Amino acid sequence: MTRLSMLAALLLAAGLAGHASASASAEAKPQNPATATAPKITESQARSIAFRHGLVHVEEIALADWRWEIAGRAQGGVEVTLDLNAYDGSVIGGAAAP
Repeated sequence: MTRLSMLAALLLAAGLAGHASASASAEAKPQNPATATAPKITESQARSIAFRHGLVHVEEIALADWRWEIAGRAQGGVEVTLDLNAYDGSVIGGAAAP
């Protein structure tokens, strides 16, 4: 193998490895890189979305990386947790306490 072809093979391998790690990190956070600097959904908007999904009282709300974590109560005092995507407001998880 010539020195030039070895260098080309190394560059190709490095490029593929970088692409694989970039893909893995993109899958960890479902967000648009163009909006990665600040969430589009404000705390007030996150509260409104939570109320539309059945919460009648929000006890805790926190922005954790790329999602809003909301804990509160639904009708009848049932404890509920709700996770919202901070970039588009979609519900990504939630559960009522038993």
